[in-house]
Amino acid sequence: MTRDDPNERPDLVERLPQELLGPVRHVAGVLGAAGHRAWVVGGAVRDLLYAERGRAAPVKDADLVSAALPDEVEALFPRTVAVGKSFGIVVVVVDGVEIEVATFREERGYSDRRRPDEIRFTDSLALDARRRDFTINALYLDPLDGQIEDPTGGLRDLESGRLRAVGRASDRFREDGLRILRMARFQARFALEAADGLHRAALDEADSLVGVSPERVLDELSKMVSGGGVRSAVRTLVDVGAAERVLPDWTAETAGARLRDLESLGDGPTLPGVLAALLGADGPDAARRRASLLRGSRDTVRRTGRVAELAAEIAERASAPDTGSDPEAIGALVLLAREAEFDPAARLAAARSGAPAGVSRYAARARRAAEDAPDAPVALASSDLIELGIAPGPALGAALARLTRAALGGAFDDREGALRWARAELLGG
Repeated sequence: MTRDDPNERPDLVERLPQELLGPVRHVAGVLGAAGHRAWVVGGAVRDLLYAERGRAAPVKDADLVSAALPDEVEALFPRTVAVGKSFGIVVVVVDGVEIEVATFREERGYSDRRRPDEIRFTDSLALDARRRDFTINALYLDPLDGQIEDPTGGLRDLESGRLRAVGRASDRFREDGLRILRMARFQARFALEAADGLHRAALDEADSLVGVSPERVLDELSKMVSGGGVRSAVRTLVDVGAAERVLPDWTAETAGARLRDLESLGDGPTLPGVLAALLGADGPDAARRRASLLRGSRDTVRRTGRVAELAAEIAERASAPDTGSDPEAIGALVLLAREAEFDPAARLAAARSGAPAGVSRYAARARRAAEDAPDAPVALASSDLIELGIAPGPALGAALARLTRAALGGAFDDREGALRWARAELLGG
């Protein structure tokens, strides 16, 4: 496909997800009819352009910006939500879809290193672009005719595979330290080279991260995991002195081991696996505590701790004598391999072990056992075991657990076999 003007991209607009395309065009059309040309800006435009270059970048939302003031936006649409009106942001609801509409603005002063101390609404797209972090995020796309406005040279940087700050990089990082994490994430996700001086500026302004909330740090880590390239991103954070400022108890002395743990997870790691690698080398309690310091959800904290627990358990079991074909031992292997966090835990166990080959063989054996085991093993009810003479209480729970392991390990394959096994193994005859 050839284009006379690379800044005219109606085909790009058509690549917006269908559930967004109609609402975005409707909002832009209403604003345009009122004299306010509207533009899709930021991540949506960037991701559309990278997607056509073979970089997976699904568009999840499409924010609009125009010269319309918040009161004007509210007056034009029947359903709006003033989520950040003082910052010029109003959400317009169209057919159940929320479209964020912002007013062009300038920003001054960031005493809390996150929010501007002063904003001034403007009718200038070029002035609005100056407040943005990186040039690839300062691209504006008209959803009605496909025109692209590129006031900071983002298209040129995109073509050359370069990540460059808008204006002085040190100013952008000083305004909001989280931009250093975003820098690492964008470089990794889109395989970009840092523009001259970008990493130097991040290193010089790394103290800007001290005031960034743990919730925002964890959100960026989560995006690194879901977007791909988390290993590369974390290495960049280490290089610019950011890791020690945002990851609990991180030190230069432990950096090498933690990076090796992270590398061991391979492609497509989970967030709990990444957190366990970065935060849990000294045990599950430490992993949970540090995940909590990052304000992880209860589930995230639990799963992070479980990865660390399993890693230690796998390493210990791998060093124990081989139990051969004992059904209960095989069933225990099956249960272990069917744990949701088994894969990252097994990789971490091998990375941290003095005998990684033995741990890897043990993990492979557990996976094979899980593949061979029945999905729904034969089971007896508590009442069955009570009828056999096992008293209710802890002994009954232990007996049921043994029965489950034996079933998964192939000790029997029907109810009668289970009863025979129970009489022989649980009651001694």
